[in-house]
Amino acid sequence: MKFKKNMFLEVSTQRISGIEFSKSIILNKVTNIIEESKYYKDMSNIKDFKIDIKNKNLYVLVEGETVYIKLMTLPSVKKHLINDMIKNELRYHYKDIYHIAFTYKIIKEDGLNMEILVFCLKGDKLDILENSIDNNINLKKINLIQFCFKNYFANKIMEKNYILVFYYNYNLYFLICDNNEIVANDIVSVKELQLFKFSEVMDEFLEQYNAYAKLCKKIYYVNIKEQNIDQFEYLALPYQMLNELERHELLKYIIIKG
Repeated sequence: MKFKKNMFLEVSTQRISGIEFSKSIILNKVTNIIEESKYYKDMSNIKDFKIDIKNKNLYVLVEGETVYIKLMTLPSVKKHLINDMIKNELRYHYKDIYHIAFTYKIIKEDGLNMEILVFCLKGDKLDILENSIDNNINLKKINLIQFCFKNYFANKIMEKNYILVFYYNYNLYFLICDNNEIVANDIVSVKELQLFKFSEVMDEFLEQYNAYAKLCKKIYYVNIKEQNIDQFEYLALPYQMLNELERHELLKYIIIKG
Protein backbone atom coordinates (compact mmCIF):
# COMPACT_ATOMS: atom_id res chain seq x y z
CA MET A 1 0.00 0.00 0.00
CA LYS A 2 1.42 3.37 -1.00
CA PHE A 3 1.20 6.04 1.69
CA LYS A 4 0.11 9.54 0.75
CA LYS A 5 2.55 12.38 1.23
CA ASN A 6 1.60 15.38 3.33
CA MET A 7 1.32 18.86 1.86
CA PHE A 8 0.59 22.19 3.51
CA LEU A 9 -0.90 24.91 1.29
CA GLU A 10 -0.84 28.60 2.19
CA VAL A 11 -3.47 30.32 0.05
CA SER A 12 -3.63 34.12 -0.02
CA THR A 13 -4.50 36.93 -2.40
CA GLN A 14 -0.79 37.50 -3.08
CA ARG A 15 0.48 33.95 -3.50
CA ILE A 16 -0.01 30.23 -3.13
CA SER A 17 2.69 28.21 -1.44
CA GLY A 18 3.06 24.47 -1.08
CA ILE A 19 5.25 22.66 1.43
CA GLU A 20 5.73 18.91 1.47
CA PHE A 21 6.51 17.66 4.97
CA SER A 22 6.83 14.66 7.24
CA LYS A 23 4.37 14.71 10.14
CA SER A 24 6.56 12.40 12.20
CA ILE A 25 9.38 14.95 12.08
CA ILE A 26 7.02 17.70 13.22
CA LEU A 27 5.68 15.56 16.06
CA ASN A 28 9.27 15.05 17.18
CA LYS A 29 9.34 18.82 17.79
CA VAL A 30 11.57 19.86 14.91
CA THR A 31 11.03 23.62 14.87
CA ASN A 32 11.45 24.54 11.23
CA ILE A 33 9.35 22.41 8.90
CA ILE A 34 10.60 24.22 5.81
CA GLU A 35 14.11 22.93 6.39
CA GLU A 36 12.73 19.39 6.48
CA SER A 37 10.57 19.86 3.37
CA LYS A 38 11.31 18.23 0.06
CA TYR A 39 9.19 20.68 -1.86
CA TYR A 40 8.42 24.38 -1.67
CA LYS A 41 7.35 26.92 -4.25
CA ASP A 42 5.21 30.00 -4.71
CA MET A 43 2.99 30.66 -7.68
CA SER A 44 0.27 33.12 -8.60
CA ASN A 45 -1.79 30.70 -10.68
CA ILE A 46 -3.58 28.12 -8.57
CA LYS A 47 -4.23 25.89 -11.59
CA ASP A 48 -0.54 24.97 -11.63
CA PHE A 49 -1.03 23.16 -8.34
CA LYS A 50 -3.40 20.56 -9.77
CA ILE A 51 -0.67 18.02 -10.46
CA ASP A 52 1.30 18.77 -7.31
CA ILE A 53 -1.55 18.10 -4.88
CA LYS A 54 -2.64 14.76 -6.31
CA ASN A 55 -2.47 11.82 -3.91
CA LYS A 56 -1.71 14.06 -0.93
CA ASN A 57 -2.88 14.54 2.62
CA LEU A 58 -3.71 18.22 2.36
CA TYR A 59 -3.67 20.91 5.05
CA VAL A 60 -4.81 24.38 3.94
CA LEU A 61 -4.26 27.79 5.55
CA VAL A 62 -6.32 30.63 4.02
CA GLU A 63 -4.86 34.13 4.50
CA GLY A 64 -5.75 37.66 3.46
CA GLU A 65 -9.49 37.05 3.25
CA THR A 66 -12.09 38.78 5.39
CA VAL A 67 -14.40 36.34 7.17
CA TYR A 68 -18.02 37.37 6.77
CA ILE A 69 -19.91 36.62 9.97
CA LYS A 70 -23.68 36.27 10.22
CA LEU A 71 -25.87 35.42 13.19
CA MET A 72 -28.78 33.23 12.11
CA THR A 73 -31.80 31.95 14.00
CA LEU A 74 -33.03 28.69 12.51
CA PRO A 75 -35.52 26.03 13.60
CA SER A 76 -33.96 23.18 15.54
CA VAL A 77 -33.33 20.30 13.14
CA LYS A 78 -31.14 17.23 12.92
CA LYS A 79 -27.45 18.02 12.39
CA HIS A 80 -27.28 16.68 8.82
CA LEU A 81 -29.91 19.23 7.72
CA ILE A 82 -28.18 22.33 9.10
CA ASN A 83 -25.79 22.81 6.15
CA ASP A 84 -28.63 22.95 3.61
CA MET A 85 -30.62 25.38 5.76
CA ILE A 86 -27.63 27.71 6.05
CA LYS A 87 -27.03 27.52 2.28
CA ASN A 88 -30.63 28.54 1.63
CA GLU A 89 -30.23 31.53 3.97
CA LEU A 90 -26.96 32.58 2.33
CA ARG A 91 -28.59 32.66 -1.11
CA TYR A 92 -30.39 35.82 0.00
CA HIS A 93 -27.08 37.54 0.79
CA TYR A 94 -24.74 36.27 -1.94
CA LYS A 95 -25.50 35.79 -5.62
CA ASP A 96 -22.62 33.40 -6.30
CA ILE A 97 -23.21 30.81 -3.59
CA TYR A 98 -20.94 28.35 -5.39
CA HIS A 99 -17.83 30.41 -4.57
CA ILE A 100 -18.58 30.67 -0.86
CA ALA A 101 -17.19 28.34 1.77
CA PHE A 102 -18.63 28.43 5.25
CA THR A 103 -18.53 26.84 8.65
CA TYR A 104 -20.79 27.40 11.63
CA LYS A 105 -21.09 27.15 15.40
CA ILE A 106 -24.30 26.68 17.39
CA ILE A 107 -24.17 29.15 20.28
CA LYS A 108 -27.67 28.67 21.74
CA GLU A 109 -30.49 26.14 21.39
CA ASP A 110 -33.80 25.95 23.24
CA GLY A 111 -35.42 22.95 21.59
CA LEU A 112 -37.41 25.01 19.09
CA ASN A 113 -34.77 27.32 17.61
CA MET A 114 -31.00 27.52 17.23
CA GLU A 115 -28.79 30.61 17.23
CA ILE A 116 -25.92 29.93 14.86
CA LEU A 117 -22.81 31.95 14.06
CA VAL A 118 -21.99 31.40 10.39
CA PHE A 119 -18.49 32.19 9.13
CA CYS A 120 -18.35 32.71 5.36
CA LEU A 121 -15.40 33.03 3.02
CA LYS A 122 -15.77 34.39 -0.51
CA GLY A 123 -13.23 33.81 -3.25
CA ASP A 124 -12.23 31.43 -6.01
CA LYS A 125 -8.93 30.40 -4.43
CA LEU A 126 -10.61 27.38 -2.85
CA ASP A 127 -11.53 26.05 -6.30
CA ILE A 128 -8.38 24.00 -5.89
CA LEU A 129 -10.38 21.67 -3.64
CA GLU A 130 -13.32 21.09 -5.99
CA ASN A 131 -11.82 18.00 -7.60
CA SER A 132 -10.28 16.58 -4.45
CA ILE A 133 -12.01 13.20 -4.87
CA ASP A 134 -10.89 12.84 -8.49
CA ASN A 135 -7.33 13.74 -7.49
CA ASN A 136 -7.32 11.30 -4.55
CA ILE A 137 -6.75 14.11 -2.05
CA ASN A 138 -7.37 13.53 1.62
CA LEU A 139 -8.37 16.99 2.85
CA LYS A 140 -7.30 17.07 6.48
CA LYS A 141 -8.45 20.58 7.36
CA ILE A 142 -9.06 24.08 6.00
CA ASN A 143 -7.85 26.71 8.46
CA LEU A 144 -8.62 30.43 8.45
CA ILE A 145 -5.70 32.41 9.81
CA GLN A 146 -7.93 34.57 12.03
CA PHE A 147 -9.06 31.51 13.98
CA CYS A 148 -5.54 30.05 14.08
CA PHE A 149 -4.09 33.11 15.82
CA LYS A 150 -7.06 33.39 18.17
CA ASN A 151 -6.85 29.73 19.18
CA TYR A 152 -3.06 29.72 19.47
CA PHE A 153 -3.13 32.50 22.07
CA ALA A 154 -6.33 31.40 23.83
CA ASN A 155 -4.53 30.39 27.03
CA LYS A 156 -2.85 33.82 27.26
CA ILE A 157 -5.99 35.89 26.73
CA MET A 158 -7.88 36.23 29.97
CA GLU A 159 -10.76 38.40 28.74
CA LYS A 160 -13.91 37.11 27.05
CA ASN A 161 -14.55 40.39 25.23
CA TYR A 162 -11.40 41.69 23.57
CA ILE A 163 -9.69 42.97 20.43
CA LEU A 164 -6.87 41.01 18.79
CA VAL A 165 -4.59 42.70 16.26
CA PHE A 166 -1.83 40.75 14.51
CA TYR A 167 0.52 41.06 11.54
CA TYR A 168 1.32 38.16 9.22
CA ASN A 169 2.59 37.92 5.63
CA TYR A 170 2.15 41.59 4.70
CA ASN A 171 -1.35 41.86 6.16
CA LEU A 172 -2.64 43.41 9.36
CA TYR A 173 -5.64 41.63 10.88
CA PHE A 174 -8.18 43.15 13.28
CA LEU A 175 -10.53 40.91 15.29
CA ILE A 176 -13.22 41.67 17.84
CA CYS A 177 -14.26 38.77 20.06
CA ASP A 178 -17.47 38.78 22.07
CA ASN A 179 -17.80 36.00 24.64
CA ASN A 180 -14.71 34.40 23.03
CA GLU A 181 -16.34 34.26 19.58
CA ILE A 182 -15.11 36.30 16.60
CA VAL A 183 -17.92 38.71 15.73
CA ALA A 184 -16.06 41.23 13.55
CA ASN A 185 -12.85 41.30 11.54
CA ASP A 186 -11.02 43.30 8.91
CA ILE A 187 -7.75 43.17 6.99
CA VAL A 188 -5.41 45.95 5.89
CA SER A 189 -2.51 45.30 3.52
CA VAL A 190 0.94 46.81 4.02
CA LYS A 191 0.43 48.95 0.91
CA GLU A 192 -2.69 50.44 2.47
CA LEU A 193 -0.90 51.00 5.75
CA GLN A 194 1.68 53.11 3.99
CA LEU A 195 -1.08 55.61 3.23
CA PHE A 196 -2.48 55.85 6.77
CA LYS A 197 -1.27 55.97 10.32
CA PHE A 198 -1.88 52.80 12.28
CA SER A 199 -4.04 54.69 14.80
CA GLU A 200 -6.29 56.03 12.02
CA VAL A 201 -6.88 52.56 10.58
CA MET A 202 -7.56 51.16 14.04
CA ASP A 203 -9.98 53.97 14.91
CA GLU A 204 -11.89 53.37 11.68
CA PHE A 205 -12.25 49.67 12.50
CA LEU A 206 -13.38 50.32 16.07
CA GLU A 207 -15.92 52.92 14.96
CA GLN A 208 -17.31 50.63 12.28
CA TYR A 209 -18.07 47.96 14.88
CA ASN A 210 -19.07 50.39 17.60
CA ALA A 211 -21.49 48.14 19.52
CA TYR A 212 -19.02 45.27 19.90
CA ALA A 213 -15.95 47.49 20.44
CA LYS A 214 -17.46 49.20 23.47
CA LEU A 215 -17.89 45.84 25.20
CA CYS A 216 -14.18 45.01 24.91
CA LYS A 217 -11.92 45.09 27.96
CA LYS A 218 -8.47 44.88 26.39
CA ILE A 219 -6.47 44.94 23.14
CA TYR A 220 -3.92 42.20 22.42
CA TYR A 221 -1.14 42.62 19.84
CA VAL A 222 0.89 39.94 18.08
CA ASN A 223 3.89 40.51 15.76
CA ILE A 224 3.57 44.29 16.20
CA LYS A 225 6.25 46.47 17.72
CA GLU A 226 5.11 48.48 20.74
CA GLN A 227 6.57 51.73 19.44
CA ASN A 228 4.19 51.56 16.46
CA ILE A 229 1.11 51.71 18.70
CA ASP A 230 -0.46 55.15 19.11
CA GLN A 231 -3.29 56.32 21.31
CA PHE A 232 -6.68 55.84 19.71
CA GLU A 233 -9.19 58.66 19.67
CA TYR A 234 -12.20 56.40 19.44
CA LEU A 235 -11.61 53.91 22.25
CA ALA A 236 -9.08 53.98 25.10
CA LEU A 237 -8.29 50.47 26.34
CA PRO A 238 -5.39 48.81 28.13
CA TYR A 239 -3.27 46.61 25.88
CA GLN A 240 -0.92 43.66 26.11
CA MET A 241 1.88 42.59 23.78
CA LEU A 242 1.80 38.82 23.24
CA ASN A 243 4.88 36.89 22.15
CA GLU A 244 5.69 36.80 18.44
CA LEU A 245 4.34 33.92 16.39
CA GLU A 246 6.68 32.97 13.56
CA ARG A 247 5.61 31.19 10.42
CA HIS A 248 7.19 27.81 11.13
CA GLU A 249 5.65 27.71 14.61
CA LEU A 250 2.20 28.59 13.27
CA LEU A 251 2.34 25.89 10.58
CA LYS A 252 3.52 23.31 13.08
CA TYR A 253 0.66 24.23 15.42
CA ILE A 254 -1.95 23.93 12.65
CA ILE A 255 -0.65 20.55 11.46
CA ILE A 256 -0.51 19.05 14.96
CA LYS A 257 -3.95 20.39 15.90
CA GLY A 258 -5.37 19.33 12.55
